[in-house]
Amino acid sequence: MKWWVWLLVLANVALFAYFNAAVPKAEIANKEISPEKLKILSAKDLETMPKKVVSPPEVIAEPTAVAVAAASCYKWGNFTSTNLPSAQVVLVRLGLQAEVNQEPIQQQEKRFWVYYPPLRTAELAQQKAEEIKALGVEELYVVQDSQWRNAISFGLFSDEQLASSLLTSLQEKGVKGATKALRNPGKTHSSLLIKAVTPETALELHKIKPEFVGTELAPAACP
Repeated sequence: MKWWVWLLVLANVALFAYFNAAVPKAEIANKEISPEKLKILSAKDLETMPKKVVSPPEVIAEPTAVAVAAASCYKWGNFTSTNLPSAQVVLVRLGLQAEVNQEPIQQQEKRFWVYYPPLRTAELAQQKAEEIKALGVEELYVVQDSQWRNAISFGLFSDEQLASSLLTSLQEKGVKGATKALRNPGKTHSSLLIKAVTPETALELHKIKPEFVGTELAPAACP
């Protein structure tokens, strides 16, 4: 029976040592989580607490294309003293400004014009133009400049043979009254340097240009 007694004694000693070793850990755990030391913070306490500054993420702006369109300029040239005022009226109607430049004409410059003589009114000129179109002629314009107003232009050529060929073609199609003549603008001609031309007004200028016989329109460097 003695060995049972010693066995019980040893078991009690082991249990005592175990519980003694566990007590400090429990006390430490209780010290770490002590309810009586917890404090509920008010909104004012939260405001006075130091705040951690968090840097915002870097924002990389996407490149944007900025279209800086320089003002376009056009040169409209080969005006005579008679059709220049009409062209200036057209520019005013389009809201454009232009500088007038006088330029000497080269001696070898000759133009041969194929046209139908001016009619009394714009209505008659338009009516005649429709009649000629019905004969199969597509390239024609009613002239608007003051000297040849209400004439019908078929083409202007530096080569007389080309002008003669066109006249023959018109006659074969049944166009009566068309003629060919040497267009002599004189010793000088005028050109217009038009500023601040938008794509829309440039399109309008190209549409109007054929109405002013012998003129040329092209982009030019702005001053």
